[in-house]
Amino acid sequence: MGRLATVPAALPLPVAALAVFALAVPQIYLLPEGTIDISLSTVLAFLLVPTVTVWVWRHPGGRRLLRSLLVYAVVALMAIRVLAMLWSPDTGYGRLPVALLGQFLITFVLFYGAASESPGLLLRMRYVYWPFVMLQSLLVALFRLFPAVEDAYFRSVAGVFAGQNTVGGLFDVNRNNVLSPLKSGGVFVNANVAGLFLGVSAMAAIAVWTRTRRRTELVAAVAALAGVWFTGSKSGQMFSVVLPAAAIVALHFRKLAPAVRRTLLIAGGVLAAAFIAVLALAGGPFAVAVRETFVQRTDIWGYGAEAFAEHPLLGLGWGGWQQGFAAYAAAHGIYNPNFPPHNVLLAAWAATGLAGLALTLLVFGAMLRLALRAMKRERAFAVWAGAAIVWMTVQAMGENTDVFGEIHLIPVLALLLSHLVPAAQEEEQEADDVPDADFWNRPTSALPTVGNVHLQPGPGPADVPAAVHRAGPGDGRPGGDRDA
Repeated sequence: MGRLATVPAALPLPVAALAVFALAVPQIYLLPEGTIDISLSTVLAFLLVPTVTVWVWRHPGGRRLLRSLLVYAVVALMAIRVLAMLWSPDTGYGRLPVALLGQFLITFVLFYGAASESPGLLLRMRYVYWPFVMLQSLLVALFRLFPAVEDAYFRSVAGVFAGQNTVGGLFDVNRNNVLSPLKSGGVFVNANVAGLFLGVSAMAAIAVWTRTRRRTELVAAVAALAGVWFTGSKSGQMFSVVLPAAAIVALHFRKLAPAVRRTLLIAGGVLAAAFIAVLALAGGPFAVAVRETFVQRTDIWGYGAEAFAEHPLLGLGWGGWQQGFAAYAAAHGIYNPNFPPHNVLLAAWAATGLAGLALTLLVFGAMLRLALRAMKRERAFAVWAGAAIVWMTVQAMGENTDVFGEIHLIPVLALLLSHLVPAAQEEEQEADDVPDADFWNRPTSALPTVGNVHLQPGPGPADVPAAVHRAGPGDGRPGGDRDA
């Protein structure tokens, strides 16, 4: 068994990255119900720590990556999550978030190293990732059209792919929205998170296509976007229209005439206002469903507002939300006493206080900063990668996800970020290498040397060049002689 555990540590980085991709969708949970839901992808990531550590030690690029803002922010967030266990009523709730954040960091560094060693990584992933994305889309559509098939799946093998404890409580204490005939999640137990996964994967597929120009990525993108609509996720359906359109505009915005740019910005603002008004006032089933969901979220967030007034600095600690929300739900007529915060920022504050909230915002900001910086070097890839990051970030404001989305998204998000870093670093290096940056070694021909001013030693008038000949003290004007 010990020898088997050392196999991942001996894998070359590109092979290890492909293995991580192969487990992104199925995950594989082998431990029985009643123990702990830990996926094979998490185990693999931590077994790869020695390999990743050695690569970082040997390569200057790896050490430079560790000094990046994103890595600093993730490490600091992990530290505050661990520290928050000191004031937590139930530290068990914090173990998995800390482990998954560590998994995200390991995967990010792994993919950065794999991409530097194997430029063909983007081509090879079409064998181990995009087929699973398309299969997930197919399952979502199948389960939406045939709910009985979905029910049979969750009552049989779903625990292997979604966690034995998670599925074991799905029909009891851990009920989720995939049980609704209007929702479908494929291998996911939450349809909204399934829509998030498919949407981010679609944006990532187009980003990768801008480099590979292979049909596989385009087919995967189309399949994933279609799958979003079968999930029944209202936010996913809206983002599947808005974000691709915004990415296309951003991609060509610089080429447009100034008048056209102004028109597009005004039209976009008007359309956004009109859309919000329709959702607020219209009587259609989609608008009604959106309003009902929003009202339900605000009811949940009400407990956050009350708890913040009592514990603003340290939050509630791990398990604090779960202990306090049950009484709040009973007092306010909320049918489920086990609702989590449904907002990544509220969840960050509840578990780790203001420090965790600030660091969560910093992680999101560092990701978006990478995409914005990379746009100057590789605009097409950066725009679509940015769309994926925006989708993940915005939907997290109404879902129970983390700074990396959720566990299935860790590999593809790490891939995008690892390919954004080099372009962003080149842009930073170019900004540092301005002509006057090296002050002590730059040419000084604009200023004359002593030899230019006074060619021969001894007293006498100097022939001062016109470039430095200007009025000074003692030039005969009023107040010009300091010795007067």
